[in-house]
Amino acid sequence: MILPIDPSLEIYFARHGQTEFNRENRLCGASDSPLTPLGIEEAHRNGQVLRRHAAPRARLRIVSSPLKRAVDTAAIIRTELQRPELALETDARLREIAFGAWEGLTVAEIKSRDPADWARRVADRWDDAAPGGESYAGVAARVGSWLAEQRGVTLVVTHGAVDRVLRGLYAGLPPNEICALPEPQDEMFLLKGGRITEL
Repeated sequence: MILPIDPSLEIYFARHGQTEFNRENRLCGASDSPLTPLGIEEAHRNGQVLRRHAAPRARLRIVSSPLKRAVDTAAIIRTELQRPELALETDARLREIAFGAWEGLTVAEIKSRDPADWARRVADRWDDAAPGGESYAGVAARVGSWLAEQRGVTLVVTHGAVDRVLRGLYAGLPPNEICALPEPQDEMFLLKGGRITEL
């Protein structure tokens, strides 16, 4: 998918910090799970990194997924920026991939309950979805529409699958490479000038 990306676009991008479900290797998806103490530390670390790069910029926007773990992470990052005047916007297109019937389950539990469905999704994560859930292609459609609208300098806080898809679309990667991208919770990325830089 080739997107019309504004050349002025500058996105500082972070995934939410570790959650209780992350720690237990459970699929969270469109549900929610609170940040762990480590997740709170990761959010503070990312805010400190961003402060070194973007804090003085009055035009910085903050946009988050509406899910609480992302909003909480964005609020911590804003605290580290020492910019309480910055509004914290949310956009539903940045919410995490929905795992449907598998939300809240571990991979072992899914393999035990739905081995055929799990094998099918592992073979084609781009087009196949969990029962009642969403495919990566579906995520790409909504995230792509969001990305194509963006201008200026923005901090984005979102989720693992959205992290992969957003960076992959920006870089023009094929679906198999997008699905293989890492999903770190303790790093920030800068998307600028057609390049993706780890901060």
